[in-house]
Amino acid sequence: MSGGGATPVRCDPCRPIHVVVNAQAAPANGAALAQSAMDEVQRATGLRFVLDGPTDEVPVEHRSPLDHSRYGKRWSPVLVAWTDPTQVPGLAGPIVGIGGPGGAPYSSETEKHWVSGIVYLDAPGIAEVLARPNGMVAARAIVIHELGHLVGLDHVNDPSQLMYPHQIDQSTFGPGDLEGLRLLGDGPCFS
Repeated sequence: MSGGGATPVRCDPCRPIHVVVNAQAAPANGAALAQSAMDEVQRATGLRFVLDGPTDEVPVEHRSPLDHSRYGKRWSPVLVAWTDPTQVPGLAGPIVGIGGPGGAPYSSETEKHWVSGIVYLDAPGIAEVLARPNGMVAARAIVIHELGHLVGLDHVNDPSQLMYPHQIDQSTFGPGDLEGLRLLGDGPCFS
C-alpha cells in the first residue's frame, strides 16, 4: 500500500470519491469500461465513487488536489482522462495506464489521507487491447489496476494478483489485492 509508513494512507471512507472524466479521446466503450472498473473498486473497498460528469481538464504530470478556479472551494475530483503519450509522456511504450492518489495537507501522520488523484489511460493503446480477442476483459483489468493505485495500492511481486506490474492473465483482483483494498476502505473518517 502506498504512503511509505507502517500505517497505509487511505481515502476518507466517510466521503465519496468524486470523479470527472475527460473522454474526448475515449474509445467507443470507454465510459462503460471506466464505470465497470469504478464499480469493482467500490465493491472491494466499500468506498463510494460519484461520477460528477465530463470535463475538459487536460491531464498534467503533477496535478494539484486543489484547483479553485475550476472546481471551487473543494478538493479537485479525481481526473480520469483518456489521452495519449504526446500529452502524457509516461504512457510511452508498453504502458497504457497511470493512476495515483493526491494527498491533503496534514500536520501529523495520522491525518494523512488521499483527497484526489488521477487515472490517465492511453486511448490508442487501449484501443489496440480492445481489438484483441477477449480485449474488453483485458482493457477492464487495466482500468481496474489503475483505480487500485488511485485508492492506495502499490505494485506487488505476486503475478497471481492484479496489482502485479506486468499483467498477463489476471482479469480482476486476486485475494491479496482484495485484502489490501479491504484495509484501505476500512480506515478512519477524516471529515
